[in-house]
Amino acid sequence: MIKWVRHMPFAAVLLGIAMPLCAEERNLSRDWLFQKSDITSASSPIYDDHAWLKVEVPHDGSIEDKPDGSAPYDPNTPGGQNSGYLPGGIGWYRRHIMLSADDAARVVHLNFEAIYMDADIWLNGQHLAQHHYGYTAFSVDLTGKVHAGDNVVAIRVNHADPSSRWYAGSGLIRPVSLDILDRVHLDPDSIFVKTPEATSALAKVVTHAVMANDSSQTRKVDVVSKILSANGQVVAQSHQDKSLTAGAKAQLDETLAITNPALWSPDSPNLYTLVQDVYVNGAITDERRTRFGARTITVDAVHGLLINGNKVLLRGGNIHHDNYMLGGAGWPDADARKVALMKAAGYNAIRSAHNPASQATLDAADELGMLVIDEAFDMWNISKTPMDYARFFKQDWSQDIDSLVISGRNHPSVLFWSIGNEIPEQGTPSGVETGRKLAERVRGLDPTRPVTEAINVDTPHIADQFANLDVAGYNYNEPLFARDHQTYSQRVMFTTESTSKNAFTYWRAAETMPWVIGDFVWTSVDYIGETGIGWMGYSQDWQKLGPYPWHLAYCGEIDATGRKRPAAYYREVVWKTGIDPISAFVQQPAGTEDLPNRHMFTLTQPHTDWSLDDVHPSWTWPGQEGKPLNVVVYSEYPEVELLLNGKSLGRKSTNVDTQYKATYSVPYHPGRLVAIGYQDGHAARQWELRTASKPAGVDVSVDRTQLRANGEDLAYVTIALVDDNGTPVYNQSDDRRVSVRVVGAGKLAGMGNGKPDDISSFQSGQWKTFHGRVVAVVRSVLQAGPIEVHVDVDGLTTRRIYLHAVSP
Repeated sequence: MIKWVRHMPFAAVLLGIAMPLCAEERNLSRDWLFQKSDITSASSPIYDDHAWLKVEVPHDGSIEDKPDGSAPYDPNTPGGQNSGYLPGGIGWYRRHIMLSADDAARVVHLNFEAIYMDADIWLNGQHLAQHHYGYTAFSVDLTGKVHAGDNVVAIRVNHADPSSRWYAGSGLIRPVSLDILDRVHLDPDSIFVKTPEATSALAKVVTHAVMANDSSQTRKVDVVSKILSANGQVVAQSHQDKSLTAGAKAQLDETLAITNPALWSPDSPNLYTLVQDVYVNGAITDERRTRFGARTITVDAVHGLLINGNKVLLRGGNIHHDNYMLGGAGWPDADARKVALMKAAGYNAIRSAHNPASQATLDAADELGMLVIDEAFDMWNISKTPMDYARFFKQDWSQDIDSLVISGRNHPSVLFWSIGNEIPEQGTPSGVETGRKLAERVRGLDPTRPVTEAINVDTPHIADQFANLDVAGYNYNEPLFARDHQTYSQRVMFTTESTSKNAFTYWRAAETMPWVIGDFVWTSVDYIGETGIGWMGYSQDWQKLGPYPWHLAYCGEIDATGRKRPAAYYREVVWKTGIDPISAFVQQPAGTEDLPNRHMFTLTQPHTDWSLDDVHPSWTWPGQEGKPLNVVVYSEYPEVELLLNGKSLGRKSTNVDTQYKATYSVPYHPGRLVAIGYQDGHAARQWELRTASKPAGVDVSVDRTQLRANGEDLAYVTIALVDDNGTPVYNQSDDRRVSVRVVGAGKLAGMGNGKPDDISSFQSGQWKTFHGRVVAVVRSVLQAGPIEVHVDVDGLTTRRIYLHAVSP
């Protein structure tokens, strides 16, 4: 990640010496105006926009409520079940940017991390740029086009439906910023930090940058580079002199060394910062800070994946980019929370399916130690939906590949580049040639990381597609690992997509076959769109899958609110993470299903059933007294025992042969169900389910109590029903209506319960719990001070929690 900051030598401040301004990055998250309609005159700087909706960026226009306050879901929207019945459409954004005469005379770049999609950008009525792809970052050069005073940026976003196989959101879905640079500066996109050698004794750090002199005179430039450790200590430094004629550029390449480095790995995510200061005639004109990690990657079919020489198996999960109750808006805290939830559940790797990851996702992965497969495209030349990116691929693919790699290559978390997912032309001459071009362009920008692709077919010519790659990604094709190894013994393989139902099988391949380096489940976190695939299976008629009002896929091992589902607990056991080494769940009794259409379809392709068993963390089953219920225990321990109200129901083995599961048939009686894991004959850990009575209270928790008053920080408030003994209430017949109101230096950003067919408004603050739980998101505003969150639950005592926003 590169940051631009204002900088002035301390002595100059004391003496009052006039110094040239340094590079500045302005956050443009606030003061945007939005209109969800097409207005031909909205690009004009004199257009009257005072009645437009005021919004903050990141922003998703698709989840804005209708004028009557109802949620925007529509059973007739062209995206249908793919988009979760949420609309696309055309929208306009406008923003007024005030600049001084000094700022307007400098180098000015307007940076968009992503706009979904097909965007046109105007400045002061002049059309400057068009960008089609909805997930790549790009910059618009405003140098010489801005003026002192009010400058008006206008953006038309044309999200033509159906454009995606999942929910994409619409508009300025990721951050926007403005760079104001001195005429002599480092090109922000040119900086690349590599660590080709990294051991506990020495790290070799190779840096590349391009110096630009956009002034009208020859300039003598001094560049001072320093590497800072996490505590700010200088661990390496260098100095270079350059003389640049007017309009010239110069390459800056150097090698520095860190002795006894703190290496970056998933278990020890140590980070360094490269600081590059640019001086002209003794005055600083630019300072760049680039965070990186010292680490090496090697991969082969004999040793597998090695990071710093240590073997790593990828415990991976696929994610889509939406943030549920915030829609497709990529608020940095929301993206970072998703990474943190996965890390806490035992994952060590993410695949950004099927588009480039946000900078916030990569930043969090750097900090927490998550490996990332950063993916480019879901299609190339052939469309999967009528209005998708294939319309623009031929003309745009190279610039979008460049954006993917340049924006991610300084992140140590990025492990592989993926050039595509389930590409329709894979294995054809056209597909092979396109894959070759993409892979070559990626390697030209970053030769330090392997290139992969997710392939889901087994055709006679698919070997030519695999030949383009350094690592072969297989979707739902674990049976091919052994067969293909016989023919292609040097091929390194992994599962780019697998199913929760087959977690054991896919992971067993990674454990026992050295050439298989890991497994990525579909999916780790639930998402909007592809409605119902985890609940109903894959119908022969896709259009009948997930009928309205379903809007969630409901296949995530972590649900849309952040709660781990049983599949996540089983995966922890299969992976032997030690996080939850034993857990127990109860199969839904027949005839009591709490979601519609569970058995609407017959599965014709069992390997595409993305859900685990229909089991629940509950021992509250009214009406089932005396009837046998199936209980499954997941255990890392070699032996488990199940007890009901203190009476043993027997001990059973749990090991590879049982797939780390033990099943019991238990006549239902309310009380306590306890599973005990035994190691070497001794009780090591237990898991308990208790029968809950009616809701008697509300347990309110929050993931942070202090926010910065920057208009961007988020706090997630979890509201859970409990009975008079504090037992979680899970039975849906006991769910209650919850109202959330935020007072003071914060606002309600969104709210949801994770129920796949609940189409309440995300912004309403009015939701019913699902399995006893609902989550609200509070966002800071621009003033510091206390924040009160009022929680009202039907029939229960009002609760309040207190947060605080501090000056950033």
